[in-house]
Amino acid sequence: MNCFVKVFCTATLVFCIGHLFSQANAPVTAKPYEIEATFVKEPPKIDGNLDDEAWKIISPVTDFVQLWPNEGSKATEDSEVRIGYDRDFLYFGFRFLDKNPELIRAMNLERGGRNDRDDHAYIGLDTYLDKRNCYLFEMNSLGTQDDATVTDESLTIDGFSWDAVFRSETVIDDLGWTLEVSIPFRQLRFPKGEEIEFGLMLSRMINRKNERVIWPRIGLEYGTYAAGFSALAAASQYGRLTGLKDIQRGHNIEIKPYVTLGGSRFRANLETKTIESDANADMGVDFKYGISSNLTLDMTINTDFAQVEADNVQVNLTRFNLFFPEKREFFLERSGLFDHGNSRSAQTFFSRRIGLSNQILAGARMTGQVGPFSIGLLNIETGEKLKQIFGSESANNTVARIRTGLFPRATVGAIFTNFQTKDDYNRAIGLDAKYRFWGSSEFNSWFTHIADSNPDNRDNAGHISLDLQNDRYGAALSYTNIGENYNPTLGFVRRRDMRQYTGQLTYRYLTNWEKIPLRRINAELEYDFIEGQDGIKQSTEFDVEVVAEFDKRDQIGLSFENRFERLDVPFNIRSNVSIPAGDYQFSSVTLSGSTDQSRRTSGGGEISIGNFFHGKRTSLEGTLGFRQSKHLTLQGSINYSLIDLPEVNGRFDATTVSSSILGALNKDLFAKALIQYDNFTRALQANIRVDWIHTPGSDLFFVYNTAYHITGENDILFDPRRDVVLKDQVGILKLTYLILL
Repeated sequence: MNCFVKVFCTATLVFCIGHLFSQANAPVTAKPYEIEATFVKEPPKIDGNLDDEAWKIISPVTDFVQLWPNEGSKATEDSEVRIGYDRDFLYFGFRFLDKNPELIRAMNLERGGRNDRDDHAYIGLDTYLDKRNCYLFEMNSLGTQDDATVTDESLTIDGFSWDAVFRSETVIDDLGWTLEVSIPFRQLRFPKGEEIEFGLMLSRMINRKNERVIWPRIGLEYGTYAAGFSALAAASQYGRLTGLKDIQRGHNIEIKPYVTLGGSRFRANLETKTIESDANADMGVDFKYGISSNLTLDMTINTDFAQVEADNVQVNLTRFNLFFPEKREFFLERSGLFDHGNSRSAQTFFSRRIGLSNQILAGARMTGQVGPFSIGLLNIETGEKLKQIFGSESANNTVARIRTGLFPRATVGAIFTNFQTKDDYNRAIGLDAKYRFWGSSEFNSWFTHIADSNPDNRDNAGHISLDLQNDRYGAALSYTNIGENYNPTLGFVRRRDMRQYTGQLTYRYLTNWEKIPLRRINAELEYDFIEGQDGIKQSTEFDVEVVAEFDKRDQIGLSFENRFERLDVPFNIRSNVSIPAGDYQFSSVTLSGSTDQSRRTSGGGEISIGNFFHGKRTSLEGTLGFRQSKHLTLQGSINYSLIDLPEVNGRFDATTVSSSILGALNKDLFAKALIQYDNFTRALQANIRVDWIHTPGSDLFFVYNTAYHITGENDILFDPRRDVVLKDQVGILKLTYLILL
């Protein structure tokens, strides 16, 4: 591993020198796109109508161009935006013209839901003008909101868990649709100054045409995923919003108390008929304070996550850990700042490890900007009871993160984590460097050392990669080294004791065929070679995949996979099925397809046939969705694998079934039910969640969870001869109220 540290430092230095050389010979760039915001004495009423006097004095911006499907071409429908402000709010007025307004897609009423299935718009704000980090505000054609934070020009699913308090309303009329947005300045963090400038991006999606238009022009080399969606995070290419003067920042204090009432029924032992019950009431508070224009402090006492959605059921047919994403709001806001390591496989910090076995008693987090440095500090105390806080029976969880820019689109950083109990500790110290160039090309490296109270648990891990991408070609090389005893208590490690070498080639062919509605063909080839720290081969994987994307987001794909696995010890794939130690080589072919999910009826499927260890495996997946109206959406899925191994009890199936129902009365009251079953645990589970946003930023939740155990010897789902045994039922009512000072 000492050799890896030398490679990490040398490669980072080489890329720094290379960048400085390229900058010395770089041509002078043109003046950036600019929009000057207009101060309004009388703020517009946010109702979706653009008839306010404020909009009449502001000249519109109209020079939107296509990002997808025809990059740089004139948009097929005209768009206008007007931007105003007063001391407290930033205002946007959009007029989206449409020749066929009856075809505008407008179905989602769930805040934070699938706005991508509707016509929608994005506002991107780089408030520090650091060209790396920004806020995204999303509104669909019904005014339904979502929002996200972008870190280092990277947008992840977790980034969408940030919840801002802002207003948006729309009107669909004979000309298209209009959108009014007001964003409080207190929801943003930006530097001090008499006159402020933000980086700015504006985007519109015409859903039925699969057309994304944008201001300013950003090329597909900055992101081709999902009709150019990933390019919206390219903060280095944003235009400028100028003219913001005398902004009122406010006191930036938010207090959100909560109370909960709940009851439960549960069976302590499935073998007994006795059902026990319990009732409880609790309260707590979350506190947010803007220490300065650049720093925010979040505190929580007696934290409760009753409203968090249930995990999707997974069946594990591998010998490695499954990954379940974080869904708790307290950890997800600006979570990208704490990213370090390889996502979902070797993360130095994974917040879901906090509170995994004990209650979160209290915690604090500070994030923000100090000069050129982005910083994040997190301290959480966990234990069984609130009275144990800071005592010998509680545990402390600490994370410190710092990151800074060396030059445009390049960052270096460090991370420190500490898990401490009365008798033990586990600490991680890590360094990382990232350089984005040539659009979405990237050099990335990180290294982490673990210090533990047990000397046998002290080890290292690291990674270095180079990914070259443009809108057509791609090539990537990476090397990952995970020590045999590498185990950060506050991190996530899928596989230890390995050295992994990966190579990848991609090709994207943009078609221009008039008679065939085919838009793009994607081809990808990848090879992984994994050996142990002793240099002995453990696994290899060769994948080749071709996917055809059609004009309206339908797609079909064909892939081939060949794998080698060496088992040093037997592997229990199921409680009563063991695969012997030995060498295994197997391959499979997969055919998949899906339709555009924004249509009223959509679906997808996949079939895979091949060998599996020394046996065979046939897998089927299917999903079906129906959007009845903006008030009701239904979706169901099934995942079935038939496995036939030459072992005792080696013929079995692995099945998961799920169904979701989303109902919404309006943008402030919606409910979601998730029903799931898997035949490994034989558990039938239901999660029902009702959310009423009674005032902006404040909710009344009702959550009901129930689980049944399906008994019986055969595996036929829904056999009426089988007994159904209640495991538990839990009902919780939670009220929150946001107080702004």
